[in-house]
Amino acid sequence: MKRKLIDYASISLKGMAIGSVEFLPGISGGTIAFVVGIYQELLNTIKGALPAFKHLFGKKTFSQRITDFWTALNGNFIIALFAGMIVAIAATAGAVKYMLANYTVPFYAFVFGLVLASVSLVYKKVSKWTWICYLLGLSGIALAILLPVQAQDSTAIVPLWYLFLCACIASCAFILPGTSGTFVMLLMGAYYTVIHAVNTFDVTYIAVFALGCLTGLIAFSNFLSWLLKKYHDFTVAMMTGFIIGSLRIIYPWKKQIGDAIENARPDGMIAEAVAACLFGIMLVLGIEFVAKKINK
Repeated sequence: MKRKLIDYASISLKGMAIGSVEFLPGISGGTIAFVVGIYQELLNTIKGALPAFKHLFGKKTFSQRITDFWTALNGNFIIALFAGMIVAIAATAGAVKYMLANYTVPFYAFVFGLVLASVSLVYKKVSKWTWICYLLGLSGIALAILLPVQAQDSTAIVPLWYLFLCACIASCAFILPGTSGTFVMLLMGAYYTVIHAVNTFDVTYIAVFALGCLTGLIAFSNFLSWLLKKYHDFTVAMMTGFIIGSLRIIYPWKKQIGDAIENARPDGMIAEAVAACLFGIMLVLGIEFVAKKINK
């Protein structure tokens, strides 16, 4: 595809739109990619990343091999998109960290609204809810309930190896419909680590996180695409249940009982939390509304 400089500038702006929601659990970067019209090209680029490396070998000249590799990789598209995403992520990370430190309850109420609204969207993606789908949905709920509740004010920095693992798993959520990689990072307890790394420009942590995302996308994109194509309803049904069960983890009000963190009755900032939750719901539904209009 022959593109001009203005085309790559447009791709960077679309990347900024995607990057601006990457720190909001419950809003899928894949959904934003669909809204701005680059989801299919991005997915095809990810799936074609490994095959592109074969162009580095052969009897052609070194420069020709590099050129063929870059073309097969869709390298210019990747650079333009990720440049926009990085700018947006750097701009929003500070705001998220500030909200976590000073407005913890409203922030998590906002996230609760985002995730709650995404449940209905993911639920609708199952073409027919059979008894097997409902059983898998209940299994997803049970799996989420087994996860420990995280303390929202935790500022613990996870080890590099665990961050890499979290990034691998979270990156896969980009391919699944209606899910958020940031939501996965939140559930796995690595959310604050990424925000802190971006704000402090910790090159080591940022590099490990980026490498984990890249590894996850390349390694699992084809498998996840096959899984969604072969067992779409079963996969999405279990994912729906998992998201429902995970709502208990991001419930805004917590209390410490010994070494355990448990959900508690609302004890402050109730009006702010309700408003934030409603805003989160409206934001997700609004994005979905725009996506449907564009699809038509």
